[in-house]
Amino acid sequence: MTLAQLVQLGGSVLAVLFVVWLVRRMGLGADPRIEDDAHAIRLAEEAEAGFRGIEVARDRAGFAAIVRNAAGRQMLVRAHGNHFAARPIDASVMGRLDKDFLTLTMPEKTFGAVTLHLGRDAGMWASRMREVGRA
Repeated sequence: MTLAQLVQLGGSVLAVLFVVWLVRRMGLGADPRIEDDAHAIRLAEEAEAGFRGIEVARDRAGFAAIVRNAAGRQMLVRAHGNHFAARPIDASVMGRLDKDFLTLTMPEKTFGAVTLHLGRDAGMWASRMREVGRA
């Protein structure tokens, strides 16, 4: 290799290392998780002013959660890219129970369907979905 090629290679390596550092510094490519019930409640309350969560059904992996307030309203919070997105659960939301899993399909296609692994509580939260559908 010539000196010019070595300088070019060194410059390329430095540029790649800089981009890696910048991406990490910006938080891109992160794997956001809902840490605990308090985190899920905070995310739901940030999404809708006046929403005060009291109960949470958090996916075992931490990718999504359902937060319920004292009035019985529910909010779905999910990881969306590096951040979180939340939507209210109403009669237009389709719910499907499959053993320990509850899948919610929002009417907003860009939000997509969310499958929560809730364990034995999945049935209880699915029945709450039926109550929302009647309201």
